Formats: sequence, C-alpha cells, structure tokens
Amino acid sequence: MPSLVEPLLNELREEAPATRRVLERVPADKLKWKPHAKSRSVGELALHVANIPALAEKIAGSNEFAPSGIPNPAAESVEEICATFDRNLRLAEELLSKMSDTAALEAFRFVFKGKEVFQKPRLAVLRTNILNHMYHHRGQLSVYLRLLDVPVPIVYGPTADENPFG
Repeated sequence: MPSLVEPLLNELREEAPATRRVLERVPADKLKWKPHAKSRSVGELALHVANIPALAEKIAGSNEFAPSGIPNPAAESVEEICATFDRNLRLAEELLSKMSDTAALEAFRFVFKGKEVFQKPRLAVLRTNILNHMYHHRGQLSVYLRLLDVPVPIVYGPTADENPFG
C-alpha cells in the first residue's frame, strides 16, 4: 500500500520540469524588472519559486512554522535560480520520501507574530505551502515573462509561443 505522502511526492516530481522550464526563461538582463511598484522583481519572484520546495524541511522537521519577516533576497543570475531550484527539489524529495504516515497526519501549526493562523495535518500543509504555493507563483512568473515578451513555455499544454501538437 502506498504511503500517504507518495501521491504528493509524485505530483512534485511531475510538476518540476514545467517549473524549471519557466525558471529557465527568466531573462538574465531583467532580474530587477518589476511590473508594478508593489510587485516583486523578476529575480525575487523566480528565486522565491526556486526556494518553495525547501519549505519541506521546515514542515517535515517541526510541528510549527513562524516566518521570520526577513525579506527574500534577489537572485544574481538565472544559473543561481535554477541551481537553487534543483537543490531544493532534491531536498524535498529526500525528506518527503522518508516521511511516515504518522508524521504526515500529525498536527502542524502556522504562527505569525505570535498568533496561530492555522493548525492542520502536516500533509495538508505540504500540499498548500509547497505545491499550491509553487503553482501560484509559477503562474505569476509566466505573466511576467509575457509582459517582458519572453516566449512562455508549455506548462500544461500549448501556449501562444509553443504548441507541441501543431
């Protein structure tokens, strides 16, 4: 019988190539570009996407997470972004492949400024804070690429720039 974490781990592995394709398209000469004053720069957003799988370490390694409030660094290069993603993906795969069903079902708390925001099973937190979080910001990054007139790669199917069927 497969573990409770196995479907999540398989999904992470299946989604990784599409995420990497989007990260590879980040234009090196536009890392500081922002679509709006309130937005992250391309480099900040791309590095954030690359770091999302590393949340597995915080979620798997404790029963509580409280963000530090330290701003995310900006990337210095596209190579750094891709290497960070690859490293964090390997880390997440390793940690999730070792997680027991018991650990997956344990309660996990998210705390912000000393106040509990939510408490739910670790497996649900992994789904929301890694997979859904990555999809959300990968989509944002795809919009940034479009605004910069960079060809948007295939994620789930054809884009205006790439069509594997035609």
